[in-house]
Amino acid sequence: MAATGAALLAMSGTAHAASPAVRASAAAPTCVKVNVDKGTISKTAYVTNKCSTTKRVKVVWSFAPDSDCNTLKPGQKFKTKRGLAPQFDGLALC
Repeated sequence: MAATGAALLAMSGTAHAASPAVRASAAAPTCVKVNVDKGTISKTAYVTNKCSTTKRVKVVWSFAPDSDCNTLKPGQKFKTKRGLAPQFDGLALC
């Protein structure tokens, strides 16, 4: 039983240590909205700040570079485009 506890401790320590490398940036708040359109040859993410304060966000893609950080005042929008292979992975604060 003690060996099992040590193994669990080792596994949980390893998983916890890997976590910050996976997601270094905090997720954007839910008041920053995103819509991803899949076109014939590309995907476009349209981002709108519906928050009451200015937010600095970026679009996170798998298999492609993330967008630049964008400072959005309330009501402001931006869009970013990638090819079809990348997958939308979320919005992150910068």
